[in-house]
Amino acid sequence: MTSLRYLGWEGYADGEFQLALRDATGLDIVGTNHLSDETACAMALATPAAWDILNINTPFVRDRLHPQGVIRALDARFAPATGSLTGAFERFRAPAESADGATIGIPQRCGPFNLVINQNSLSVAVARDQGFGLGRNPDFRGRFGVLTYDDFNVMHTAIAAGLNPFERFDATATLTFAATARTIFESAKIISDDHNLLNQALIDQQIDFYMSGGVYAASPARLAGHLEVRAVTPNRGPISGKGGVAFVEINAILDNAHAAEHAANAFLDYILSDEGAVAASLAAGACNPVAQMHSSAVFNRFTSDQLTAMQWDDFEEDMSRCADYALIPDYDKLVAIIRGAAKNRGPGRVA
Repeated sequence: MTSLRYLGWEGYADGEFQLALRDATGLDIVGTNHLSDETACAMALATPAAWDILNINTPFVRDRLHPQGVIRALDARFAPATGSLTGAFERFRAPAESADGATIGIPQRCGPFNLVINQNSLSVAVARDQGFGLGRNPDFRGRFGVLTYDDFNVMHTAIAAGLNPFERFDATATLTFAATARTIFESAKIISDDHNLLNQALIDQQIDFYMSGGVYAASPARLAGHLEVRAVTPNRGPISGKGGVAFVEINAILDNAHAAEHAANAFLDYILSDEGAVAASLAAGACNPVAQMHSSAVFNRFTSDQLTAMQWDDFEEDMSRCADYALIPDYDKLVAIIRGAAKNRGPGRVA
């Protein structure tokens, strides 16, 4: 059996998706999950021969890895996978294509990634109106959590501070960011990298919301019938008026991949198939929109309960309020501040 070595977000290299891929293609996918696109990008740059498949969010393949020769351009037959994207998914064509128009990756799991609330204790209207400012509101001290995905924490803390994370910060902006980070992490009741733990805290009404979460994080609870758990996108914010961020995971092939090209291509063929796209949506116990849902053949495979779990009725509206995830020019400086705020917070309440 041919093995593909994978570096990416959870779901593709384990569980039911791994078994479905094996049954459909004879491929065995093994590898490493990550929780930070910046970290995964650095790993791919440092040891590009260590993996065959890379799964990483929006900007990194196009803006950093392909220009440095780490990601190979795909066979021309994959061009329709990006060229056919329509509606709310059309924005995901650009990050999967090089500057000269070559297809360099396959966009798949995607959507808004901002706040998750228990709408029995915090209304959707209030969450949309106050957005990440909720983390600075003393009324919510000890009533919220933080899902520790570094890259999103940086973006969302900046938005809470009224700053655009995709621009350079001067000294004043950096101080504002640092003060906001301290307030958020000192005020949080629970800090964890486990979205299921945070969902349970919402269900138990230990917290009213958590930041750095979205449909992907909320959907396991919603699939279990807890529809009070809901992903929310702020109405407005400092990124050209946008108050939230949307992501798309790009699946790409490392240029130094050891696996035969036909095997890596077979993985991409599978995730683009109707069956494989749905399997990716449902990977890791979640139920997340995938870019292939622009096709009725994929969309019609989802049940009404699954569409409810992924908040399909609100997908296009929420996406319209999101800026695209982009490279953060001051990332190293800002993530150090975030990690310091998490480390130096008061005792207790850390999951």
